[in-house]
Amino acid sequence: MTSKMMVLSGLHAVTVAFLAVLALSATGLPVGWLLRLFHMSFSEFRGFSFFVVFATMWLMHAIATSDSAP
Repeated sequence: MTSKMMVLSGLHAVTVAFLAVLALSATGLPVGWLLRLFHMSFSEFRGFSFFVVFATMWLMHAIATSDSAP
């Protein structure tokens, strides 16, 4: 496995984790403990989650389309 694939796998895991938390919180899972952990309100945490998801997807796209060595 190349280093490029390892980085992409790690970024994919971060994206899936945040999307899972967003989906579970949208379906009613109490995420109060998570909000207290990050010291954020629910709307702040949702914005932070969306930022992390889109930033990792943008970074995965940049890495996957780069012409660097595999």
